[in-house]
Amino acid sequence: MSPKSPFSGPLAATIEQLEMAVLDAAGYLVSSLESGQRIDVSIKADSTQVLNLDLESQRRILAKLAGSFPILAEEDEGSHSLIDAGGSYFLVDPLDGTTSCKRFRGELGGQVGYGPLVGFVQDNRLSAASFYNIPQRKLFSAVAGEGTWCVETKGGDLASGTARTRLQPSSCSKLNEAGVLFFIGKRGESPVVQHLRDENALENLYRFGGFANDCSRLAQGLEQVSLQFTVKPWDLSAALLAEEAGLEVILDPLGRKIPLRSWRIERENPLVAVTKPLRDELFTVLGRMKRQERVG
Repeated sequence: MSPKSPFSGPLAATIEQLEMAVLDAAGYLVSSLESGQRIDVSIKADSTQVLNLDLESQRRILAKLAGSFPILAEEDEGSHSLIDAGGSYFLVDPLDGTTSCKRFRGELGGQVGYGPLVGFVQDNRLSAASFYNIPQRKLFSAVAGEGTWCVETKGGDLASGTARTRLQPSSCSKLNEAGVLFFIGKRGESPVVQHLRDENALENLYRFGGFANDCSRLAQGLEQVSLQFTVKPWDLSAALLAEEAGLEVILDPLGRKIPLRSWRIERENPLVAVTKPLRDELFTVLGRMKRQERVG
């Protein structure tokens, strides 16, 4: 595989398979977006958008992954029963950040990111993930226990590039100095953010695209906190990018506070990702919110 993989443990072959699937889909998506061809949009039963790009990207990814493990794919409703069955399987989001792709397809660089995302669940635990950020032309990969690595590809050859860089979060000692990525979902993010603002614990809020883009930004140290309580299973694999770069990813943060490595994926996965120096301050503020709710 080119560029050379830094992963050498028992999942080395699996991450290679993930990366090849992601790069193949990314090559198709880049070519289609640069050609200016028409994007067809449909609305799914859950009122979210799906593009013809999603469907072809998924077809390509599934073809690359076929034959080894079951595959849970976003645009294959019949595969979603794997969430409850558990075990070992691939997670596929053929185009994480679909609406961002539709809006910003002609832009390169910048802050917004979208692209194909593939993860691997081993014995019910998230173990590997790979994401290709199309506007940035960067490949991000992570394996549990082996770190998060990034390579910037050159030109149109998505499988070649410079040496990989191991990522780590930036230092930040105060919560109100941190950059916070926040998705307004339907499971309680807004009250949490309002409480953080009321306590003057939060100043800078951002949103730049899909969840995978959020996690890749956290891994690069561009922001320090992410709040999202409605993460779908196929998106959750991106959380490994943040975790392996040195952040703490806590699932069910207002309840059980389960670390990512102990979490069995659910249909919706509420989480907080935070750099370790800010963890105690964040949960102290959230603890005061919970106490106020009980008193009220």
